[in-house]
Amino acid sequence: MAEPAMDEMTAVRQLRADAPVPDHARLTPARQRLLDEIAGQPRRGRAGWQLKAAGAVAAVTAAALLSTLTLHEDGRTPTQPAPTATARPDSWVYQRVRLVLLNCPAGGSGSAYSEVGSLALSAGPRPCDPKTTRSIDDDHWIRYDGLSTAVPEQNTSDPDDVRVWNDPSGPSATEMLAPRETDALLAALPDAPGSALKAILKKSVPTRITSAYRLTQAQRDFDEVVEVLSGASTVPADKARTIYRIITGLEGATEPVEVTDGAGREVLAIGIDGNFRDYAYERNSMQVLLDPHTFAYRGVRWVAGMGYYVGGKASGGPFLTKGTVIATATRVATVVVDKAGERN
Repeated sequence: MAEPAMDEMTAVRQLRADAPVPDHARLTPARQRLLDEIAGQPRRGRAGWQLKAAGAVAAVTAAALLSTLTLHEDGRTPTQPAPTATARPDSWVYQRVRLVLLNCPAGGSGSAYSEVGSLALSAGPRPCDPKTTRSIDDDHWIRYDGLSTAVPEQNTSDPDDVRVWNDPSGPSATEMLAPRETDALLAALPDAPGSALKAILKKSVPTRITSAYRLTQAQRDFDEVVEVLSGASTVPADKARTIYRIITGLEGATEPVEVTDGAGREVLAIGIDGNFRDYAYERNSMQVLLDPHTFAYRGVRWVAGMGYYVGGKASGGPFLTKGTVIATATRVATVVVDKAGERN
């Protein structure tokens, strides 16, 4: 029997009664497509997101822009990022993201043009199985000036057909800099880490997720820096090194750990130690994934910031030890293209 329809905010609140309200402006149509498809609901406009389990395997969500309908079996490999100099305001930035996460019901909120955000697990409505994972690939496009986003069209057999959402109010409504603005910010970034951090905090759009006040200043700075890094169409090598120096210089920065991302590449995982409380939306810590040699952005992952029972001990949910990897969102490709639907 199909489960009753549930809007995404109700789903998030079910994670825990005191869960924060995510800022709808930071959420994109791609997340709503994922929610609607798995929940079996008619597609709607831009909103928050939540996933429900289907069949025997628990469904999952994350801050990444993901959709089960964008899995491709044609073996196409996107090209490397095109030079920013070739991008026009009406160009598009194509991103492919691969999410690998525990088979547990989950919810979260994130940034408009990147994987940066929060993620929380739940013990219901389906069982949480932390011993297995699920992988989802997503294709999406952001217009270079931030005025539109696009995702693959569901009602067609042509993988190049897309559905476009126009945002005449501009990038400010999404609470994140458009790729064009992000590229300009990075191009002018000072080499000194301290000055570069000040420039990022001055220009970037701070999160208004209601739980942000609980974070330390270093955790908030980390989120802003990674959001800028992840939102660019391309990052010059010298700027990537400056970003690395900013992150590792933040108070509470963890020692870089060599891990493997969802594409099988060796990467460095770095996070910020800080405040973690026994609330579903505060238990997990986001880490950035960087190339170990060039410090290029490779994605983010979420780990348990503290030991806790999923859904609380009384729920009977599994216990996760501190440091358990909850999910990994890998940026498989970032390419500047002429129109939405193109991948290289």
